[in-house]
Amino acid sequence: MREWLQREPAAIRWRDEQGNTPLHTAIQSRCEPALINTLLAHRADPAIANCDGDTCMHLALGLRPTMPAVVQSLLDHGRWYGGGIGLGALGKPNRHGRSALELGKDVGGAPALGHAAILPALEDALVDWMNGFRTSVLSGIEADDAAAVRHLVTSADWSLDMPIKDGLDLLQLALRNKAPRVACALIDLAAAVDNRAVLEQAEPAMGMTPLMTAIALGADAPFARLLLHGVPVDARGPLGITALHLAAALGQLRAVQQLVAYGADPDVRDDAGTSPMMVAASDGYLDIVKSLRDAGGNINGRDTLGRTPLMYAHMSDQPPGFIFKIIVAGARTDMVDGKGATVRDYQLESNMRRVAKGESVCTIL
Repeated sequence: MREWLQREPAAIRWRDEQGNTPLHTAIQSRCEPALINTLLAHRADPAIANCDGDTCMHLALGLRPTMPAVVQSLLDHGRWYGGGIGLGALGKPNRHGRSALELGKDVGGAPALGHAAILPALEDALVDWMNGFRTSVLSGIEADDAAAVRHLVTSADWSLDMPIKDGLDLLQLALRNKAPRVACALIDLAAAVDNRAVLEQAEPAMGMTPLMTAIALGADAPFARLLLHGVPVDARGPLGITALHLAAALGQLRAVQQLVAYGADPDVRDDAGTSPMMVAASDGYLDIVKSLRDAGGNINGRDTLGRTPLMYAHMSDQPPGFIFKIIVAGARTDMVDGKGATVRDYQLESNMRRVAKGESVCTIL
């Protein structure tokens, strides 16, 4: 074997029709550790997976009866190149969804006979690899170094929807760290492998999708890239809000227009029946009110309590000039809410608050 590898060094990387390397085959054939060590000495890579997604460590830990010496050789002498994945392969699931570490355990979850000593060492090795990967990729995000993060992710075959820190995946983390170049690179990588979960799933703490996070943080380039890759624009977040609600609340006219252009419902409602136009009216964004109206939003729509955008404007004590302009834009003054309160009632309550603050009052009605 040693002489053959010296004559044909590239043979160490040969694969059969199942994607097995010579090291895979040697383990499957239950060869002696001495032969395994010879292959490892010639740069056989235990991290390479075959067509079933099994690395050499998957195969070694899955052997029954067990061969602990082979597993120990892989850990001690394997260089674990794997194009960068290295010991991270220990935690990578195969096509059946099982990691190498899981294959080293019996049905009840206890280490298989002969693996009681080696499994803790393997788990420690995986933790060390994960810590190193996490440190490197977080440094890349902090520097907004898209090339570095792309290399780390692709070489380590990192699953983009896996949490990396504080329950957040890499995309959400890049958005929150204001790393637009990294975020765009991750969006493109996820789209390239059709990993829709990365592009669409909400983060666990606030229930915000990447599109919502991009709007909330003013990340224009990632926002546009997400739209380009077809993320759902009317996906629901906390309390039923959508990306359009957020854009309206933050006064982001261009984002509102882009969302509508990509199919967002201009009259979408949250759990309380609040529309983006009501949000815009409450915050005094007349240009957004008009834009949503022109896109088909109802300027006289009602929430679950029967309140209209004009009533929302009065509830937030918008100045008389804004009230006049929203009426000119089409807001009706004869509407009544679910409790029978009129627009004039809302105006009177607003005026009382404005007087207390020393502000001018509205006398339109």
